[in-house]
Amino acid sequence: MSHSDPARRLADALTSACLGLRRGVVAVVPASDAWARAFRGVHEALASTAPSEVLAIEHIGSTSVPGLEAKPILDIAIGVRPGTPSDALDGWLSGLGMLLRGDATDVRRDRMYGYELEPMIRLVNVHVLEYQSRGWQDYIGFRDHLRADPVDREAYGALKRRLADRDRLAYIRDKESFILPRR
Repeated sequence: MSHSDPARRLADALTSACLGLRRGVVAVVPASDAWARAFRGVHEALASTAPSEVLAIEHIGSTSVPGLEAKPILDIAIGVRPGTPSDALDGWLSGLGMLLRGDATDVRRDRMYGYELEPMIRLVNVHVLEYQSRGWQDYIGFRDHLRADPVDREAYGALKRRLADRDRLAYIRDKESFILPRR
């Protein structure tokens, strides 16, 4: 990319990538090759400025699985050194235009940020957690399982299509029985 500003490179990577969903809405769309290209651009923008606490940046979630329908939002896991304070990346990520969405909870094991080019239209969810932690391994394990298993990939896509008319929290909750045994 021609821009040296990492925030501009991040925005450029996401433009024309068939991404974006109003916060709180559930919509599942056909897979797009643009998602992998967008992740490569986002990865470049993040990796070129990442602080030393960052050990890995991975594309996770359904947009990381070729051929799988997905909500049109990139999910990215950023693995940090064990013991890194949860707010250690706030300045870096907010400087790139990320919005802090919340800390780890009993339900979610990561600190979460979102990226929007327009208010309330989410393009990226960033999940920050300890590299190689249980949560990290769950994200990577499920992604890798779906990439390798076409039967489960199709079954998961069918489940997501059936659940797409539910509210966001029900959609997330009702996918768990499929996800948990396959991590």
